[in-house]
Amino acid sequence: MEAIILRGESKSDMRLIMELARKLNFKAKKLSPNEIDELGIVLSINDGLQSGLLNDDEKQSFLSNVDKE
Repeated sequence: MEAIILRGESKSDMRLIMELARKLNFKAKKLSPNEIDELGIVLSINDGLQSGLLNDDEKQSFLSNVDKE
């Protein structure tokens, strides 16, 4: 699966892009500002875990703490 995230200021242009995506059989979803922030956090955490800066024990400890929340 591939994904594209577009950000724009023009509501009319965004509607046009959403309409085009649907006509091309793409799944399209408008994200709220809160969802955008959450996505950024998830991507940052994922990058940090995959970067190799943490050893396996530190990764497991971090993931265990995240699961508790």
